[in-house]
Amino acid sequence: MPRPSLKDQRSEQILDAYLTCVSRFGLEGATQERVATEAGVKRPILRHYLGNKDEMTGALISHVVDRFAQATTALQDALEPTGTTVDLIDLLFDKSVPNDPRVMLAYQSLVTSVANHPSMRQPLVDSLEQFFEVIEAVLKRAFPNAPAAQIRAVSQGISATYVNLDSLTPLNPPEVWRAELKQAATILAASLEATA
Repeated sequence: MPRPSLKDQRSEQILDAYLTCVSRFGLEGATQERVATEAGVKRPILRHYLGNKDEMTGALISHVVDRFAQATTALQDALEPTGTTVDLIDLLFDKSVPNDPRVMLAYQSLVTSVANHPSMRQPLVDSLEQFFEVIEAVLKRAFPNAPAAQIRAVSQGISATYVNLDSLTPLNPPEVWRAELKQAATILAASLEATA
């Protein structure tokens, strides 16, 4: 297997720095100066590796969507073919499961910037739809007689509690919050038992 090129390595380093800056300062606050400082490079290097500001933003969107898709695929792989709702909720809310909170924070920042960058909308929606589908698959397996609309609503609720926990990471919230959000997701999933 060939080694990654220096350009690929440097581009990845700069994208990682951009991800960090967007998670801290938002898309508009992640200036080229901040990204260059975080990456440990001079500002002209950014343009050399990732292009102008619009091209950098496009690369970041792809990077964030790819990272989110990798996490979704890992979740799906861990749950197929027999994962239960308990397994799903454990994986989402277990602190020991590796998770890079910058991805969700950057994702949320990109969502808030869609009005200024409408081309970001569809890739972000598509990636979130894939996440919902993983949750729905587990719920459908556990509650095959539950109405599709109710499964979708519970999927949305579980996803929202997970995203809420991820978005609170910079606060270093009390550990009890994780337990409470996990319990909320468990209660949501259990609500489907009445329809089974």
